[in-house]
Order: sequence, then structure tokens, then C-alpha cells
Amino acid sequence: MDDLRRMVIFSHVVEAKSFSAAAQRLGIAKSAVSRHITLLEKSVGVRLLNRTTRSLNLTEVGETYYQGCARIVAEAEEVTRRISTLQDTISGTLRVACPIVLGKQFLAPLLADFVQQHPSLNVDLVLEDQVVDMVEAGIDVGIRVGWLKDSTLMARKIAESPRLLCASPAYLERREKPENPEQLVDHDWIIFSLLPTPYHWTFAKNRTDHRIQVKGKVKTNNAEAVRVFLLSGTGIAALSDFLVADDIKAGRLVQLLPDYNCGSAGIYAVFQDRRYQQAKVRLFIDYINERFASLLDR
Repeated sequence: MDDLRRMVIFSHVVEAKSFSAAAQRLGIAKSAVSRHITLLEKSVGVRLLNRTTRSLNLTEVGETYYQGCARIVAEAEEVTRRISTLQDTISGTLRVACPIVLGKQFLAPLLADFVQQHPSLNVDLVLEDQVVDMVEAGIDVGIRVGWLKDSTLMARKIAESPRLLCASPAYLERREKPENPEQLVDHDWIIFSLLPTPYHWTFAKNRTDHRIQVKGKVKTNNAEAVRVFLLSGTGIAALSDFLVADDIKAGRLVQLLPDYNCGSAGIYAVFQDRRYQQAKVRLFIDYINERFASLLDR
């Protein structure tokens, strides 16, 4: 890296025909320019410049070395230009990770529209309920629901999804319908193991919190599986409204304790350091931020 930097400084000195002018172009001290040239000549083992108080000229070897330096510097500048252009181009492949149900029902249609708007872009949608290591998997944007653990990543909240406590009519035929949170401790819960506290819930009403501990014979790490268990009458559970709203409207599920708030799940677009975002990432995050919440409310 030091040799490349000294090549750049050497090229500026030759082109400016002056240590002072090169220093001004580079924004460094004249003494630093002189020191780097001395170290460069020491590194290559030959004198590259003949210097007097009035003139500065290349030696024969210096002329040959300069031609090589000029090519290397030009190539480095071209690579930098290409990278800068790529950063501002909506092309290449956008890799997006998302929980399965959210991705299938809501994100996939948005991605389809986004690709149509940007025909030079390819999309790779990874559907996985477990949190994906974005760096290892090469993910550009991850959609996460409820909570964030990785402090090395940036996040932008794109929507909010209330959790609704539900059970099927078949389950409620067998078990008495709860009228308050305290009665929930005697019911069979379907445990969603990906939640931060799957066995502990807080229900709020009139600024009063009701904290309960639940139990259940069935546990799963998949939100859609929780919904299937609910529909089959296995037990009760609280899921994000985007998962159960249609079932409640159709009568397949019954919302329990509607006057109580059992929390909500924030939906976030997660990405790496914003300083190095490519245009496709920035544009996609802006796009879903504008569209996602309205899509959930349809």
C-alpha cells in the first residue's frame, strides 16, 4: 500500500514538475512529498529524479519507471470510477432475506413490482424464519419481525404489526373462553420458540399490566406452523395480525381479549453500514418503506 501511494505521489511530482505543486494537488506538506520520493528511490534502489534548486528532471530509469507508474495509477483510478458507477447503478443482484409467511404473502409482490421497474436488476429472495447471518450469506437487506439482536447492523422500521390472541371455534367449544389474562394460565398454549420470552406474556389495559406465565404441549419455531396448530384447535397463541387477520374475518379463528394489548411486532429492514450502500439497496429500502405498511393494512 505504501509503494502504491508513493507511485501516485511520484506521478504527481513528474506531471506537476514541482514538489510544491504536487503537494498542493495532493493536499499534503511539501516535506511529506520529498520524504515519500526519497523512500521510493530507496525502495527501488535507483535515482529517479535529478533535482536542483531550479529544476526537476527524470533520470533515464526514472522515465521508464514513470511510464509504469502512470499505467498503474490510471488503472487504479479506472477501477475506482467503475466501483463508484456501480454504487449508483440499479443493476446486479439484490439478495433479500425474509420470514417465510411475510415473504410469500407481502414481500414477494413488492419485489415483483420492484424488478419490473428496474429491468437490469436480479433478485434473490431467501425465505427463512431463523435469523440469517447477513454477512456470511451475502444478504443485502434482511426483513426482521419483532426484535433486533445484531448491533453491528443498521435498521429502519418499515411497519408495525399488532399481535392478536386467538383460538379456533373448535378449541373454544372444549375450553371455557377466557375473560381476563389471569385465566390464560390454565389454557393450552402453542409455544412459538423464536419469541424472546415465549412462556411469559404481558397484557395491558387501562395502564395496568397483567404479566402471566403460560404452558403448552406444542412448541415450534415456525410462525405458519403456529397458525396451523391454531386452526386445528390445538391451543391458543398470539400472532402478528398479518398472519391471522384473514382467519379472524372468515371465522376460522376467534380473537380473544380484544380489549387487552399484548404487544406488537415491529417490522424492520436491516442492512449493513449505510456509508457503503449501493444504490439498489438504498432505493429498495425506500421503496418498501413507502409500500409495506399499506400492503399489511389491505
